[in-house]
Amino acid sequence: MGFKIRRFPVLAMAAVMVLTALLYPAFWAVRHQDRLWKLALKLQVRSDFWTSPPGKTAGTYFLEIGWAGFLEEDGPDFIIYHLGSELGRWELRPSPGQVPFVQVPVPELKLNYAEGKEEEINFYYSFNPEVISYAGSSPGSQVRLVLPAVPWPRPAEKIPWINRKVTRGNRNLRLRRSLLARNEVREEFNWEEETSIQEPGSLTVHQRSKVRGVLELNKANK
Repeated sequence: MGFKIRRFPVLAMAAVMVLTALLYPAFWAVRHQDRLWKLALKLQVRSDFWTSPPGKTAGTYFLEIGWAGFLEEDGPDFIIYHLGSELGRWELRPSPGQVPFVQVPVPELKLNYAEGKEEEINFYYSFNPEVISYAGSSPGSQVRLVLPAVPWPRPAEKIPWINRKVTRGNRNLRLRRSLLARNEVREEFNWEEETSIQEPGSLTVHQRSKVRGVLELNKANK
């Protein structure tokens, strides 16, 4: 038996976008409609984790989460209008023989910044909290799990006690700027990464994660 939360983010985020347009038509009327996009970021993560020395904690977490908002072109850069984050699935499943996980914080996804360059756009995102801490199997112990993120302005690798390595694909969410000429844009990103955190004493938490990210942009006036 593990820790599990399920919700339905897609319909909820779409409803918020429609409601915003209905309630604030005067605001959107004064914006430059040809430079405004509805933006959605979706992440799906499966991460296997274990500790060394072995036997302390092991399991798998599943995360499905989305962020919705608007993106406005402002010269070379962009303005982000945040609508919010919606959780689809958050489940920690212990390995056979492990005790159930309890008191696990629920993460929130945020799009931090859209960096406009001459030929591309880089999207920076993070979670709150960035590292999930929950009670370990022994009294008073804590286990920490790293969530995939590329925050602005500090890369996660700058945290000294996190060792992260991308083993396949590219976790940077990057779009060609020329794609903004389209009414609809959908780009998918897939990568695998390994992380480890050295806990106090001799305990180390290892993770092997598979991540799927999707960026969707739709012209606001279409």
